[in-house]
Amino acid sequence: MSHFLRLTGAALCALILSGCATYGAGLTGAIEDLQKGDYVASEAKLQQALKPTGGDRLLHYLELGVVKHLQGDFAASNALLETAGQIAEDMETTLMSDLLLTLMSNPRQGPYPGADFEKVFINYYKALNYFGLAQLAQTDADRQAALDGARIESRRLIIRLNDLNTRKGNFKEAADEEQQTFTQLLKLFSALQGNLVDMDRIKYRDDAMAHYLTGITFEMNREYDDARISYQRAAEAYEKGFAKQYRLDDGVTEQAWFDTIRMMRLAGGYDSEWRRLASKKLSKARRAELDLWTRDKAQVIVLEHKGLAPHRKEMNLELSANPNMQALQLRPYFIGNDQAQLAWFYVLYADKGILDAVSNYLDAVEVGYVLNSFTKTVNIGPLWQTAEELGLVTAIGSSMRVTVPYYEPVKALGYSNLSVGGQSLAMHKASNPALMAVQEQMTRAGYDIQMALARSSLKAITAQSVGQVGGNFGGLLAMAGKLAAQLTDAAETRNWLLLPQEIRLRRVVLEPGEHALTLESQLPTGIKRYDNQISLQPGEIHFWRVRSLPELGHTQASPVKQLIKTSN
Repeated sequence: MSHFLRLTGAALCALILSGCATYGAGLTGAIEDLQKGDYVASEAKLQQALKPTGGDRLLHYLELGVVKHLQGDFAASNALLETAGQIAEDMETTLMSDLLLTLMSNPRQGPYPGADFEKVFINYYKALNYFGLAQLAQTDADRQAALDGARIESRRLIIRLNDLNTRKGNFKEAADEEQQTFTQLLKLFSALQGNLVDMDRIKYRDDAMAHYLTGITFEMNREYDDARISYQRAAEAYEKGFAKQYRLDDGVTEQAWFDTIRMMRLAGGYDSEWRRLASKKLSKARRAELDLWTRDKAQVIVLEHKGLAPHRKEMNLELSANPNMQALQLRPYFIGNDQAQLAWFYVLYADKGILDAVSNYLDAVEVGYVLNSFTKTVNIGPLWQTAEELGLVTAIGSSMRVTVPYYEPVKALGYSNLSVGGQSLAMHKASNPALMAVQEQMTRAGYDIQMALARSSLKAITAQSVGQVGGNFGGLLAMAGKLAAQLTDAAETRNWLLLPQEIRLRRVVLEPGEHALTLESQLPTGIKRYDNQISLQPGEIHFWRVRSLPELGHTQASPVKQLIKTSN
């Protein structure tokens, strides 16, 4: 018996180590090398940590695609991201076949399918890569081929965003729904019950920055009316909810309208319309600026990818059965869970309304009021007898561990300023992948807890049934099986970690000639300065990408000067 217990204990220790490590922890070394600017070392560690087959195959191609992009190997980056796109598309139709494996083990043993916003960023990075290839092109034909590639990615982006709008509704439809009387009443009573998060308001339903990028692509290809359409879709998305949802700057909304109006002027046939739109959407200073953007001038587009995407983490919950209420109850472990985890649980799960008051009243003698502020009660009522017959109540016993994913609060990054031609211009917050990740996780909270409960319950019942046929060792086997099931349970902690936390943008018009650009970026580890000396020709569009990170050592800006010429 003692020998069996030692073997069981050793196995459980190994299972703890294998079951509880998060995805982000496994890539720490690769991320640190990236922060130092050692992209080659980062690539090597990613190759070692992420395999091109198995459950992490999508992330293998996503993470390496970003590293190759930063190295300036744009063709290799596009090849990796093209494969990533194919994998994500295939998994949209085959994911259900892996559901049983995931349910019986844990989500991290199944394939990672990618979030909707991550799939949009596949096309986003591919378009940027084509811009880089256009800059490196030795002939006009090669340059035009690269810009054609960017156009194709832009059209793929449009298709993907249209699909998002169809499935989740666009910002205008969401705003219209908000005004319906019945919808307002539902929200009123939802607030009365204590629900703190309106999931419909935080859906990823469109991407203004992606529309804006397609506008740049069409403008570079001199397709001014297509550019107008994309810039206008960007402006409307920013204005109707995207900017507010992801805490972006008003300046980027005005910039998108500014470029919409510029394209109207270039395309022709919109004389009265552009004047009316300019009067409505642009400040007096920006209306005056329209006349400066002539065909003989040059443009500079500065795109800063700032910070790193947050790591998705795991929170442990305690599941217990409450016969008095005929309910299952969840509480976070108060040892081992930090303040951010408790806040996540309270906002997304905890009973905060009438149900909470009933639970407090019925259980006050046992656990008190304070603890019940962090309780999620799942009333199963008539199904309680079914739960008993299935052996669930017995399998749960005094308590059982359940895991769910969460994000810590994302702190806003500091200022970014562009200096050029004697001007100091604030970089506009144009997109926020970090908040996209957090809000996407919030919308999945209900599904996550349902799957976690079902997964843990099924494994506990299985362990209990094994114990019933185990003879003299039945109780021990049941206990060991339950412990093993709980210790190996794990939440889905994978996400695309090399995405930036924020994307900032500034677009200026300059006279042809020599110019010095300086980007000053405030990061948690201090202020970083990036310099670039450029020579502009009439009609050129100069695209400068900067990757600013909270660095462990010296990091360069984009290793390749981004200069793309267009003939207006």
